Amino acid sequence: MKCNILNIEGELEYSTGLMLQKSALYNIKDNDAYDTLILLRHTPTITLGYFAKNQNILAPNNFLMKRGIQVHRTDRGGDVTYHGPGQLICYPIIDTQRKQLREYKSKLCQSLIDLLQKYNIKAEEGHKKLSGLWVGDKKIAAIGYALKKIQAREGTKTITMHGFALNVLDEMENFCHINPCGMSGIKLTNMEQILGKQIGFKELKENYVKAFVKVFNYEIDE
Repeated sequence: MKCNILNIEGELEYSTGLMLQKSALYNIKDNDAYDTLILLRHTPTITLGYFAKNQNILAPNNFLMKRGIQVHRTDRGGDVTYHGPGQLICYPIIDTQRKQLREYKSKLCQSLIDLLQKYNIKAEEGHKKLSGLWVGDKKIAAIGYALKKIQAREGTKTITMHGFALNVLDEMENFCHINPCGMSGIKLTNMEQILGKQIGFKELKENYVKAFVKVFNYEIDE
């Protein structure tokens, strides 16, 4: 099975990233297109998951606006998280009739674990019943996805949206404006902090694509 790779350079507003996801979804619906992996970096944004509580945003809206931080409520799972230029954001848009739905989350986590292993970072899925990827007791990646049921020509399809945000650069100051996962006191980390050196996004994206297609058993259609 082939997979389109959509690699976006520079920083993208969250709303534009959402439009790209929907475009890929409707390509599967209307044109039976290949699944798509979208890789990008967002401008500073706080997103709330489907059941997230507003009080987990700790700063008032006018303060966030002055700092150039947008706020969006989304239909993904999970609670409150932050997206910014220091993260690798990945959105797999996958027809789960082609891939086993029950295996989707574990495979998504495994692809990230394999990526980090290449940099000699040992990460694990979950920590004390908290979601995401963790290095010891520190969270390095947030994971939240949604399943969209759509009516296509050949019947109903269930397609994934959203995905994960991996903390890459040591730019964590905006996380102080939220309770990550909806809980206070959560420790966070990033690749640069762990490795003590700069990480290039071009190479990181290339390495993630390799990990993703291997775990999900795709061929690349670039």
